Amino acid sequence: MQAMKSQKEKDDKVYLYGKHALREALLAKPASVQKVFLDVNAESDIELTDLLKKHGIAVNSMKQEAKNSLAGDAVHQGVIAVINTEKLYTPFEEALKLFDTAKNPCFVLLDELHDPHNVGAIIRSAAAFGAHAILMPEHNQSPITGTVIKTSAGMVFRIPIVKIGNVNQTVRLLKEKHMWSYGLVMNGDTPLNKAVFDTATLFIVGNESTGIREKTLELCDIGLTIPMSPECESLNASVAASVVLYEWSRGK
Repeated sequence: MQAMKSQKEKDDKVYLYGKHALREALLAKPASVQKVFLDVNAESDIELTDLLKKHGIAVNSMKQEAKNSLAGDAVHQGVIAVINTEKLYTPFEEALKLFDTAKNPCFVLLDELHDPHNVGAIIRSAAAFGAHAILMPEHNQSPITGTVIKTSAGMVFRIPIVKIGNVNQTVRLLKEKHMWSYGLVMNGDTPLNKAVFDTATLFIVGNESTGIREKTLELCDIGLTIPMSPECESLNASVAASVVLYEWSRGK
């Protein structure tokens, strides 16, 4: 699965490459697919073309010049789609409904992560271990890009991605709904192997360089630390999130 950022940043679009990637988008978030280019071989894929017809998505025949200009060196299997990333976000109000439908929902809040590879990897892990939503601030945070989609292995289409405003206000609101907040930190008061996840859970992952901001960390109920060898200074943000989410999933 491959995707890359469109040159038209202002349109919040990305190009999505490959049959598997497009099927994932069509099955989970068809409204995000704006336009599709297919070459002759891809046009014979009945499953794919039926999905496109079902959702009324415009299909354009891919000429060689289009392949060169849109795909570059990407492996596209004769399939290129234009994605509107704004259609991938779930309203916050919808995410709150999970408190009524899921037992002890788990949200992962990204606190100003800048590396799209980390964002995509965390989304993938969250989906893999059964978390219910990803919360992403509108400012100072890597949004959904082609790199995020590729790194997530298409899980951006599967797990709700929620765009939020003020991080601290969001944490306070969720705490009012009895969601226990855990800040992932190097020197927290609770080691991961001693934590008990028996209520609604909010994991907060901080910036790759500076970690969780001070005011946000003060709102956390628990500073969660992953025990590790003293020879290792720290873990990458996405690796730390994956370890924590796995441990949380064991207690579901």
